[in-house]
Amino acid sequence: MSAVEETKAKDTSKPITNEFPQAYNEPDSYFCEETYALCMVGLPGMGKTFVAQRLARWLEFFHDVTVKVFNLGNARRKAVGSKVSSEFFNPSKHGNQEVYKKIRSNVIQEIKEFLVADKRPRIAIYDACSHTKETRRYLEQELGKKNTKIIFIECIVNDKLVLNEYLAEVQKDMPDYKGLDGAQTRKDYAKRIEHFRKRYEPLDDESKSWIKLVDNAEQLTLNRISGFFPGQIVNFLMNLHTVPRPIYLSRHGQSQYNALGKIGGDSGLTLEGLKYAKELAKFVKEHVLTGGGCENKEKDQCENASHARLYTSTLRRTNETAQFIEHPIQPDGWVTMRKRQWRALDELFAGVFDGMTYKEISEKCPEAYAMRKKNKLSYRYPRGESYLDVIKRVEQVMLHMQRHKDPVVIVAHQAILRVIYTYFMGKPREDATKTAIPLNTVIKLTPYAYNTKEVRAPEISVALNFP
Repeated sequence: MSAVEETKAKDTSKPITNEFPQAYNEPDSYFCEETYALCMVGLPGMGKTFVAQRLARWLEFFHDVTVKVFNLGNARRKAVGSKVSSEFFNPSKHGNQEVYKKIRSNVIQEIKEFLVADKRPRIAIYDACSHTKETRRYLEQELGKKNTKIIFIECIVNDKLVLNEYLAEVQKDMPDYKGLDGAQTRKDYAKRIEHFRKRYEPLDDESKSWIKLVDNAEQLTLNRISGFFPGQIVNFLMNLHTVPRPIYLSRHGQSQYNALGKIGGDSGLTLEGLKYAKELAKFVKEHVLTGGGCENKEKDQCENASHARLYTSTLRRTNETAQFIEHPIQPDGWVTMRKRQWRALDELFAGVFDGMTYKEISEKCPEAYAMRKKNKLSYRYPRGESYLDVIKRVEQVMLHMQRHKDPVVIVAHQAILRVIYTYFMGKPREDATKTAIPLNTVIKLTPYAYNTKEVRAPEISVALNFP
């Protein structure tokens, strides 16, 4: 008897039952199955802190890895204060060097305690210069125990233009120089770099595992790097750079479903939504493509504002919002604001509740409504998605976008922009379910080494002529 005949022969009059249902639980994170100590290497001002912070944020936010950055500079500031001159780092000042070694020893002890705090694999990122072979041997002796794997990550900047721009930004944001004169800051920081340079020994030991980044990963050298997790780190680092550039976030204009209070769907814009779309196009032309606005004295830091890019979802309302944005062709052939549609930027899919209002959901399916209200992060709509699903698919867009050195305008949806905003602002994943991303507002984010700067209403909403 064939399978089809056997199926027909069965008594189909009985209702299908499921006496032993499979309970849905959030899967464990197996992105990293071993404990690692990632140790930064390089002279001051080469982008080590930026790389360490961005790498930690990516691991924590997108892959739920338990990770922590241990910054030696912060420990030194806590121990001896932030207002120390470059002479503190002079290798001939043995007294200061002993103090520095003591501070380093305390930080290493903190790392050890962190790595064994529970049975789950953990990642510690040691953010310091580690500029001598002696220091790196010490790190291996202290941290390379109890199955902890060590990978050194060296940052080198040879491009003078990139170096000068990055040093200027570091000096402006670094706590050591807060409130000091710019000329005085540059002079002292240059001396600090020279003190470290006297003893600097680049990575070249073929017996160690290391990654070397030169000029914002324009050149990438690997040694003894293998396996899934180290390979994923390489993939992340090769798409990372330290050049500040603005990222503009905008929800689509008011849609027909917005006006009706319905979620999801693929409706077009209302008249108010079209009004916003025209204002957004004007804003892009006058502010984004001019590097922050003609009247703004502090211009955006990016390679070329005229090479700005435009990302949208594939849904109708985002594309109608972006329809009035111009796409001039530059002398070098670049099509400015050329639109790229991403399915990964589509709104969180509400499944069987797509097209319903929250009131309808609460009345027809009160249990589902209560479950989502209790835990919006992991709650998955029946035949739909959860915020955790959205976080996973948005990662590919972030990896792609972070390689760009020019402005990016993202026209997307509330849940999507919540995820992107929460990621860049260093907030917990749970905040992605409640962060305010209002209509008719552009949010400008600029990632730096120590923070991400945000500008939104009233600075930008005024430019859009919206209250």
